Amino acid sequence: MTTSDYATSRPRAWAHLPARSGLLRLPTLRHWIAVPVILSVVLLAIGLAATTTPYTNSELAIDQWMSNQHVGWFNAVALAIEQILGPRGAIVILVLLLVVLWAVRRTPVDALAVVSITGFGWVYSLLFKYVIHRHRPDSSLLANPLSPDMDPNSFPSGHVCFAVSLTIALYFLFRHTRAGTWILVVGLIVSAFVAWTRVYVGVHYPMDVIASFPASIAGILLWSGLWNRFAPPMLAKLPFITRLESR
Repeated sequence: MTTSDYATSRPRAWAHLPARSGLLRLPTLRHWIAVPVILSVVLLAIGLAATTTPYTNSELAIDQWMSNQHVGWFNAVALAIEQILGPRGAIVILVLLLVVLWAVRRTPVDALAVVSITGFGWVYSLLFKYVIHRHRPDSSLLANPLSPDMDPNSFPSGHVCFAVSLTIALYFLFRHTRAGTWILVVGLIVSAFVAWTRVYVGVHYPMDVIASFPASIAGILLWSGLWNRFAPPMLAKLPFITRLESR
């Protein structure tokens, strides 16, 4: 990713303030509005195409095949992931991140950045969900539906979007350390595994989970630009943040 000059420099509002956090500026593209907008339009087009009957039937065959391959222990793993990365579990994870980074590491700017990156990349999926309104696979057509009672909107997967967004947020936090690359690689592998389980459970089509990766990235690119433009001067005016950052 090519970053713009202002994305890597120290914010002017913080020029004379000490800072412990490393995410006053987020990595982003120079054209941070145009790129995510174009990417979002492409994803919307793909999502609308995926709602057509021939496309849906071809993907349904994959869901049906996977539904016939269920085994007990992997069912338990897939359903556990569904709960951990579902709306309630995701909120718990975000709260824990906020507490650890703010109160334990004493880096409130990092805390707000990581939580907002993850949250925005996750919630951005709702744009596609409610515009495209693709219905989930019909559970009556699956051999062993594991989780039939969910929100009907299928494209993209909120679980995968959360996993991808969390991975990128943590990578941003540790990108200047040796752990950064490992966090990115392992996080994307875990995200791919989450994507597999969502199709395995029978609540998403393959294209739903594949599209979750660029959908999250588009949201994060947009949020990073907004953060760089507005967050540093706003946070510099909050004494309870600047005091903690200077200790």
